[in-house]
Amino acid sequence: TQDALSLRSMPQVHGACRDQFSHAQTQINIELNACTDNPLILGTLEQWRVVSQAHPHGESVAMACDLLAIAMAELGAIAERRLDRLVNPLVSGLPAFLVARPGVNSGMMIAQYVAASLCAENKQLAQPAVLDNFVTSALQEDHLSLGTSAALKLQRLLGNLYQILGIEYLLAAQGLDFHEPQTLAAGTRRARDLLRQSVPGWEEDRWLAPDIASAVAILKRNAGHAPA
Repeated sequence: TQDALSLRSMPQVHGACRDQFSHAQTQINIELNACTDNPLILGTLEQWRVVSQAHPHGESVAMACDLLAIAMAELGAIAERRLDRLVNPLVSGLPAFLVARPGVNSGMMIAQYVAASLCAENKQLAQPAVLDNFVTSALQEDHLSLGTSAALKLQRLLGNLYQILGIEYLLAAQGLDFHEPQTLAAGTRRARDLLRQSVPGWEEDRWLAPDIASAVAILKRNAGHAPA
């Protein structure tokens, strides 16, 4: 039988999401190097003219933020599907909720709840701001990009995404612990061991928030390169 799509399609989904980073970076760099004032004064000191235009309209950056928000929400959604499979003994072959005594301890059950809740919030945050509109300046500004709203939504969504990925990191490491002493790939072992330096394996129920925070901190410190 085939693996679930949340496992098989990681290159396709992650790659499509990554493409939006390049697009957003391009649009933001263009805007940072553009003249975004209105009106513009063109010409020389001796011969100049005033030109009215719409360069301050922030559609390019606003739309880039909206597209990136959709991509990051999708990245969180597929991660949640993977981590849900880790806590389900019917598909993982591991103890229920990744704890040695599942009848006594809740294990990682609540961690999956948190990830699902964050995904639900991200679906709302991924709604495009550019599709909304308000009229200002006595009908002169009758189409707005709402770029600030798009950027603020994106910032919050990215925070949620880090939490989801941190939870997946926690659960993946816990699952690997059950496979000891099976040999792990070098990169996989480094990632697991890096987490174990600050987060011990899960033996009995404890407060999850510090563990999630530690996992998120590791991801942020090592973003863009493999853990040393």
